[in-house]
Amino acid sequence: MSPKRNLVKAVVAAGLTVALTSGIALASIGTGTVTASSLRLRSEATIQSATLAYAPKSSQVSILESVSNGWYKVTYNGVEGYMSGDWLDVELTGDDAEQEAAELKQAVVTDGPLNVRSGAGTSFDRVGTLNKGDLVSITDESVEGWYGILYGDVSGYVSADYLSLEVATGAASTDEAPAEETVSSREAIVTADVLNVRSGAGTSYERVGVLKEGDLVTVTDESISGWYGITSGNVSGYASADYLSFDVAAVQESLAATAEPKEGMVTTSVLNVRSGAGTSYARVGTLSQGASVTITDESVSGWYGITSGDLSGYVSADYIAILDGSSTSSSVGAAAASLAASLVGKPYVYGASGPNGFDCSGLMYYIYKQLGYSIARGSSSQYYQSGYFVSTDALQPGDLVFFFDPRYDSSGGTLPTTHVGMYVGNNQFIHAATTSYRVQYDTLFGGYYGPYVVGAKRIG
Repeated sequence: MSPKRNLVKAVVAAGLTVALTSGIALASIGTGTVTASSLRLRSEATIQSATLAYAPKSSQVSILESVSNGWYKVTYNGVEGYMSGDWLDVELTGDDAEQEAAELKQAVVTDGPLNVRSGAGTSFDRVGTLNKGDLVSITDESVEGWYGILYGDVSGYVSADYLSLEVATGAASTDEAPAEETVSSREAIVTADVLNVRSGAGTSYERVGVLKEGDLVTVTDESISGWYGITSGNVSGYASADYLSFDVAAVQESLAATAEPKEGMVTTSVLNVRSGAGTSYARVGTLSQGASVTITDESVSGWYGITSGDLSGYVSADYIAILDGSSTSSSVGAAAASLAASLVGKPYVYGASGPNGFDCSGLMYYIYKQLGYSIARGSSSQYYQSGYFVSTDALQPGDLVFFFDPRYDSSGGTLPTTHVGMYVGNNQFIHAATTSYRVQYDTLFGGYYGPYVVGAKRIG
């Protein structure tokens, strides 16, 4: 890769582009030679935009204009689009262009993830992250210990301790394609019962989510030994490579071969069992709250085919709590989580314990009372007196999760908790929130509440 990346702000200022009137083509202001093994022509000036064409090394493109963050609008083989200036050796026409074209140093990231900040210091906001091996352009060397950098559409400041200009110089002479142009994601599958997702590549980083066996992830970073950068749904972070497999089909086949039928439990007082999946079908029997069922059919949305003893038919899925064998959740815990979900949206009322309003501990008290369990009233009393402690790394649906936030402590630090909620799976908990004044879902680890968790207890 050529170490030269020309910036042509002066070219635009000098009027070498044609006016941006709709329908008027832009005149060429120079040519560019592709220095990567293959460079994408994109629909917009970002690496997230669609690829229109691939230009092999040494291809010539016509430069139409300079756009933001080091990109150029170009034409290649008659197709108009955008290319990153990091991978073009640009020759501009006109005296002004030659005088004003800037040559930027290149550097490579030696460790990651590396925070990019809005200013030269850790007190400035984080505006992005870089990974080990990323190649950046140096835009500012005026602040000791920090470099101003540009990488794709990310610009800001990074610690100079984690950049190497020497490595970048060596990389420039190779024929390898740039990281931006060659990085591809791979699909993997979780092989552990429960897998923590962390904010960085190591167990010392904060847990931002959890995955379970069989979950699919997209691997976005393989640069750190023993760890993968991953995304799965709305969870992004790092997970141990020991518990992820790229042989997705084989793992799925193995899981299907060993899977046992799902078990469930009735969560309402009386549940009708019908001959088909709908209320228009005849009732063939009833089940009482707490009755165990085996799920035989999940093909109809909102209904389960079930068997329970000699009774078989279809029931509304709204009143069945699935007892997930992979998480070994107890029947009472699953029923408690299901009941908690049915109360979402109820108002927060200080001192209330249902059925039409709740405070945080009143919600827990009410749910377990409906299931035949008498627990203490008050979050600290529940912490001291009810159930038994379990690790927050082994949470199951129905477990009580306790929080202590000193901002809401009126005891002067003499009580262990200021709030309580119920874990319901997938890194979510349900609680009567004093901020929104209603019963709602919230994220446990990786969100606002994670740093304030002080313990968990299991009832039953």
